[in-house]
Amino acid sequence: MTARVPLLAARRLAATLRALPFAAGLVALPLTAGLLATPLPALAGPPSFDCLVAKLPVEKAICRSPILSAFDVEIAEAYGRAMSGLTNGMRTTLRKAQRSFLAARNEAFGLPDEDLEERMADQVAFLKAIETRGRFSLEGSWRNGIGGVDVTMRPDGVAEVSIGTNEQIRAVWVCELRGEARQGPDGWVLAAEPGVADGWIVTLTPRGGQLGVTTRPVPGPDGPAPGEPLPFCGLGGTIDGDYLPVRPQIDWGP
Repeated sequence: MTARVPLLAARRLAATLRALPFAAGLVALPLTAGLLATPLPALAGPPSFDCLVAKLPVEKAICRSPILSAFDVEIAEAYGRAMSGLTNGMRTTLRKAQRSFLAARNEAFGLPDEDLEERMADQVAFLKAIETRGRFSLEGSWRNGIGGVDVTMRPDGVAEVSIGTNEQIRAVWVCELRGEARQGPDGWVLAAEPGVADGWIVTLTPRGGQLGVTTRPVPGPDGPAPGEPLPFCGLGGTIDGDYLPVRPQIDWGP
């Protein structure tokens, strides 16, 4: 798993932008699926913030680059559109995800393996994929600022679940959990392979248009020792939190 959990086509989108001529002001982006349908004049313009007061190194880098400036504008506009269509609870989740993105963008800038274009393209894709009306069934894809949950319902009513989260700067911790979930009185309870999540109860609960994931130790002697981390996560890792519903990813082709 990478330092983020990206949506598809971030690299291809950045490569397409790099190939565009910025001198002509009348050509539109050749991206028909709508992920980044900004006319070329916007690509040659400033970012969403005032470059005269830019202080952070990453902000100055964005100001120097038409490509990064275009991504910044797309992120700001897509975030605003999504926030305007969400309910209060979903707004809180998105606000937290956006703050996580900005903090990771700022701190990761300049690291040897950091690709700022890809990170920003990932955020554009995430923001534009959000189902702002919410989703009230379990099946589908769900994302937040640290990762995602993918759920497929089987004909027998059992949910096949895959959860992946990670620390967003250097991936100092990664969580990966797969299993089957069955509906109980308090939500969908996930059962993983023996040894993967022993001592822990993982529950998935659709609520308020988004998906809540919680972990809690099994009470009694079968539970973990005090302070013991989740066995499917690195030290300090978590999968707990609310996840926003997102539309299926767009594959831009080879």
